[in-house]
Amino acid sequence: MNNISNISIPANRFKAMLQMIPRAPESISTERILERLNAGGFGVDLRTVQRNLKDLVESGEFGLASEKKGRESARWHYLADAPMTIFPSLDDHTALAFRLADAFLQSLMPPETVHALRPFVDEAGRHLAKRRQAAAGKWQDKIHVFPRGLRRKSPPIAKEIRDTVYQALLDEKAIYLSYATPGRPLPNELTISPLGLIIRDYSLYLIGLPVEQYERPQKKFLPFALHRIRAIETLDAVQFLRPVGFSLADHEDPLGKPRKGESKYYDLVIRIGARTLVSMRECPLAGRQTLEKDATDPEGRTLLKARVPNTEELRQWIRSLGPNAEVIEPKSLRAEMAEEFAILAKRYDSTRVPTL
Repeated sequence: MNNISNISIPANRFKAMLQMIPRAPESISTERILERLNAGGFGVDLRTVQRNLKDLVESGEFGLASEKKGRESARWHYLADAPMTIFPSLDDHTALAFRLADAFLQSLMPPETVHALRPFVDEAGRHLAKRRQAAAGKWQDKIHVFPRGLRRKSPPIAKEIRDTVYQALLDEKAIYLSYATPGRPLPNELTISPLGLIIRDYSLYLIGLPVEQYERPQKKFLPFALHRIRAIETLDAVQFLRPVGFSLADHEDPLGKPRKGESKYYDLVIRIGARTLVSMRECPLAGRQTLEKDATDPEGRTLLKARVPNTEELRQWIRSLGPNAEVIEPKSLRAEMAEEFAILAKRYDSTRVPTL
């Protein structure tokens, strides 16, 4: 095995070659590397590139490997578990940031997507392990992320589906989808322009514009859960369209959108108990929030006042507070919550014995 110190490759070409080689299962041919090197102004011949690549593989330093089938040209790749080489090397705070990002994203993104960060996270772990005796190295043992609410598993996404979606987004290519819509016996078949990804709870959604909408003045964009895509194909012959003014920010979770046909905002007045009061002081609602003791309340609760969006998320938040909250204003919201809680009270009536 050659030692890396015995390999003679100009530093700039050495770096360029390592950056061109993908991680398995992807690979790149010798000819393609040569083409890209020459396009970058290196002026090297095929035999030199072959020799350099062979030396790099035999050094065993970078987790590089090659494969050759029959008379085909050799193809080069990093092993799937090859360590990540980062230049400049990680400092303590960057390494810690990778470890924290990994812990935080576990509850936000599909496992397949988080897995793409694994080489960086592992390298960060190795860096901090070497610093174990220093204060910085001990940080990863002193921080843990606890997600709120019940933990749920992300729905699995087929690798070929995920990779094709990502590549189509990068290349701005139209795609064909076979999509399993909940409640329908057969998948829908659509051709769309993929415009962006959004994360809702534990799922990834692709926002796309169907080709039937291209010519319409009021275009309808549709969300597609990646785990419900049954088949996908990139369509080079179909025009890709990204309408002027399109923004992913306009495709907020429906739970966070104002209710149709109702006021967009409420001037909320709600009585809260002591336990909720602590939380609302430390993490107030966005915008202007006031807290004042309710002198008329025999329980000594506090009045919270704030201007808030009239959304389903608002109602979910009120429900989550349970008996620690009582809506005072607006009257319509109070009546709505009262009706809902009356139904729940009836269902949980202690005199009724549920049957299975």
